[in-house]
Amino acid sequence: MKNPIWRILLALALLAAITYGFSGFQAAERGNELKLWFFDVGQGDSILLDTADHHQILIDGGWGSKVLSELSKALPINDKEIDLVISTHNDADHLGGINEVLKHYKVDRIWLNGAKHSTKMYEKFIALIAKKKIPTTVVTAGKTVKFGDLEGIAISPLTSFAGIMPQNQNDGSIVTFWQYGSSTILLTADAEAPLETQLVARGLVRQVDILKVAHHGSKNGSSEDFLRAVKAKIAVIQVGKNNRYGHPAPSVMTRLKKLLPKILRTDTDGTIRFDIWLDRYSYQTGV
Repeated sequence: MKNPIWRILLALALLAAITYGFSGFQAAERGNELKLWFFDVGQGDSILLDTADHHQILIDGGWGSKVLSELSKALPINDKEIDLVISTHNDADHLGGINEVLKHYKVDRIWLNGAKHSTKMYEKFIALIAKKKIPTTVVTAGKTVKFGDLEGIAISPLTSFAGIMPQNQNDGSIVTFWQYGSSTILLTADAEAPLETQLVARGLVRQVDILKVAHHGSKNGSSEDFLRAVKAKIAVIQVGKNNRYGHPAPSVMTRLKKLLPKILRTDTDGTIRFDIWLDRYSYQTGV
């Protein structure tokens, strides 16, 4: 009869091999996913798409420098380059953090809507772009981008805002639709009901898996017709805790709870990360 110690050692060796094999499979699998981050930057929007081959798209930056600490959690310490920054519109709670990113990261190109604004923050944004000689594209509906298996398209603004100073900066919001494998994402910036109505009427809105709720859940957006057209499986609200605007509005929360199965919020859930493979996705909160 064999020495029992050899049986124990053999069993441990087999267990180690199985564990190593499983861990190796998991690591390989994790290396193939898109990471979609909804950063908790307080009362503002900041979203990062990080592809499997390390291309990054940053959409908005929140108010101030909080986006820098969020990026440091999301990206390796030696990764200080962002392929594309999308400035959806010129309001401070979206634009302010982009100025901080431009100071600390190499940005390869910028999408913007071309609208003007009278704020010092906007003037600083334009000055930083000029100083760093960053290529920019004034975006209207139909503009596309592709990084490997990740494809994106702007579905708004419907007309050019180049050189215009709109009374309501939200009217020029760059709304983007993204697809990675079987998963779809709609990022709505601060679109309000009139723009939502136009997008639905023109057939530019389709069913998606993940919806970024427009304008932090303001009462001016997330109309019932729009939500019914989107039919999202998960909605994410980027909003600051105890904010002075009363976002998200009770009426919007009522509609969202009525029409959508799952709602996440950065004020209660913290930073949210989706791991998206070609055939499925999962998410974590408080990351």
